[in-house]
Amino acid sequence: MPYCINCGKFLQEGEVCNCTANAQGAPMQQPNNAAPQGGQPYNGGMQPPPYPYNGQPYPNQPYPNQPYPVPTFNQQLANPPKKSYAWILAIIIPLASVFVLILMAILVPSMLGYTKRSKQSSFNSKANILCKAANTAIVELDEKTKGGINVKGRYIISSDKSKNSGVPFDTGEFYAGLERYFSDVKDYDYFIVFSDGCAEYTALSESWTKKSYVGTYPGGTARNITKYNPDGIGGSAGEKASLYDLYKDALYKLSTYVDKER
Repeated sequence: MPYCINCGKFLQEGEVCNCTANAQGAPMQQPNNAAPQGGQPYNGGMQPPPYPYNGQPYPNQPYPNQPYPVPTFNQQLANPPKKSYAWILAIIIPLASVFVLILMAILVPSMLGYTKRSKQSSFNSKANILCKAANTAIVELDEKTKGGINVKGRYIISSDKSKNSGVPFDTGEFYAGLERYFSDVKDYDYFIVFSDGCAEYTALSESWTKKSYVGTYPGGTARNITKYNPDGIGGSAGEKASLYDLYKDALYKLSTYVDKER
């Protein structure tokens, strides 16, 4: 049975489809390769068969004149399995951990030792500044009074006035002068040993009794603090010595030395 090649409508012999007649104003003939409904595929399957139901397309047909869905070939092939490097990590990670632990065991004590020596040097430097400030303050006090005060003898001036020993003059103006030349002096506890108006030994710390760094001058080094010695630089005080320990030692030696002079 002939059909319209434009819309697929079945036609009688000699009938022209309305869609063709309206568009061109002339009758349209069916191609010679048309086949009756239910026959063999047209042109070896190249030409699609007509629509079966009053020119309507097949159900689920993607678009007109294509009765069968076009197969797709865009499926991706499965990726080949990747090589596993877990065995390499199982070897490298433990070795790296051991290396880091060994490195820390070497470097950490060195860094701690460097930090400790650096702080000790800083406190010794402050003790040196305290000594210079004390000498300047007492010279200024002597000049201000035109020699009217007695600075002779051996005595101790301390940040704690109750620990002063044998001072032959009023210390009020001395403390004021000391603060002018060492502005941070109030941040520390300290004591100064004088001999005939000259500071010959100083020691300072952040606390009298608590475990802290103690700076001494003279003789203090990055690895050591020294005791007071009336005859020169004293011996080592040890790492555990507090500022109060040094004060008691200096007070004892000073009293003994004064008694010998008498």
